[in-house]
Amino acid sequence: MTQDQLVEVVKAKAPTVPVTLYEAGDFADAMQYAVDVTEKKRHCEMLLPKEGEQYGPPSENGFPTLLDRFIAAPGLSDDEFAVLEEKAAGTDITLLRSALRDHMGGFDTSITWADGLVADTVTCVVNSNSEEVRLGTMVAEISIMLVRKSTLLNKLEDANDLLLDLASRGGASYTAFITGPSRTADIERVGALGVHGPLELHIVLLED
Repeated sequence: MTQDQLVEVVKAKAPTVPVTLYEAGDFADAMQYAVDVTEKKRHCEMLLPKEGEQYGPPSENGFPTLLDRFIAAPGLSDDEFAVLEEKAAGTDITLLRSALRDHMGGFDTSITWADGLVADTVTCVVNSNSEEVRLGTMVAEISIMLVRKSTLLNKLEDANDLLLDLASRGGASYTAFITGPSRTADIERVGALGVHGPLELHIVLLED
């Protein structure tokens, strides 16, 4: 399949995952999208409140909410992070690149590069060797995956070469396959979103 055909497959299947799909004009547009999504969401719940800290009113789940908003972007390069800083300037958003363990109680949004996207299942393939990247994809309420259109794959079996490449980079190799937001039916067989990870997954498609 051509790249354009794979994009159309992703568009058709994204709502069933469910995934919010956005085609960015360029990287700056992608960062503006991330800032806009973060500003529009309700303030993040603090699952592990710290004694003596000030918080906002309790959420509908009874947890205190953070007064500020946070975007974690541990996988961005210096130049990419500078673009995000420019887009977040003048907002109440605090940007994080490291020490995400200090924010394990919760943060609003994470931005992560995916190494590939399987169009048939809308599954992101993410090199997770960095602990900061792993935490970003798991702890945020909203996960934003950046995907280059050139990395789109048709079927899962088409990811063989990509997986071999990731495994050959040396050291321990952690690769995550992420399809949609976190979901579980462990509790009384009732489906629930966000129990073990993000409540929402947004995929931002970019030209190379």
